Amino acid sequence: MLYKLNKLENKEEYTKVKRVSLASMGWKEKDLENLLSNNIQDFISSNDLMTIFTERQRQEEPDILALDKNGDLYIFELKRWSGKQENLLQVLRYGQLFGKSNYDDLVDVYRKYQKNSEADLISDHANYFFGGNDKLELERFNTKQHFVIVTNGMDQETVESIIYWKSTGLSIDAIIYWVFEINSDYYIEFNTYSQMEDYLEYENNCYVVNTNVRSSYKYTEDMLREEKVAAYYPGWREKIKKLQKYDIVFLYQSGKGIIAYGKADGILKKAECDGHKDYEYNMHLNDFVKLDQAIPASKMKTIANCGFNFRQTMFSISEEVKNKLIKHISKMQNQNK
Repeated sequence: MLYKLNKLENKEEYTKVKRVSLASMGWKEKDLENLLSNNIQDFISSNDLMTIFTERQRQEEPDILALDKNGDLYIFELKRWSGKQENLLQVLRYGQLFGKSNYDDLVDVYRKYQKNSEADLISDHANYFFGGNDKLELERFNTKQHFVIVTNGMDQETVESIIYWKSTGLSIDAIIYWVFEINSDYYIEFNTYSQMEDYLEYENNCYVVNTNVRSSYKYTEDMLREEKVAAYYPGWREKIKKLQKYDIVFLYQSGKGIIAYGKADGILKKAECDGHKDYEYNMHLNDFVKLDQAIPASKMKTIANCGFNFRQTMFSISEEVKNKLIKHISKMQNQNK
């Protein structure tokens, strides 16, 4: 999450920098591919990498293939939009296609990448990693594969799948990136090959908040009546502090589904709760929409084509998922008029 800080006065006030997408600024997947393949050594913190191939149009090929100094093969799958299960399955599919490739097979793809039928992979590899002073034995190439998804955000189901496959010993991970607009200039930030658990809620402008109806229905009633989002008691209430102005918040009632949504005004308020001073943190929601018919959890999954972490008081969702939910709500509300 990127914030603009005040240098002198009002240091407790800060503003979340606007996050945008590559698609909104006219970038294609090929542009992202070129950025990574030309600077690939910057993105894997534990290894230097040498790009040996990038995807060709209308071919069943990974976006980027790269080698490390040990001859291990890295298979990259790039997406301009949020990570999904399909991206995970696709990169694993490329593992099936290229995992058994021997040195001669890698030479073939390397020559296509270099557009040079005489390109010598083993010599170029030696020059890249060892200054030409040492060469790997041919059988060392592609003895192990590493899978990397590069994506703008990551949905909960994909994160859990990656954690599972990593627990089985498969070398699979993700590089998550975010694009920001600052004074009409665009900046891209990458996390470099880190543990996924640290990025479940790293940066998003869209959230689902549980109304805590199981503790008391009055909490839900208050939120709907006062057009606010709230959380209660230490350990849960602090979630509300994370919200910034214009963040989209969906109110979710357990056992029922999404019942309303609106835009956070960015002003944190505290209130009495069950006789305890300041045990409620809340924020007003502008452009508040109360749904005529709730969207249950099963329907949310169908609309978004992904899973949700309903166990948490507040969890983030991607902008793509937010747009799908709002589109469905608008259509549903119009039909009920």
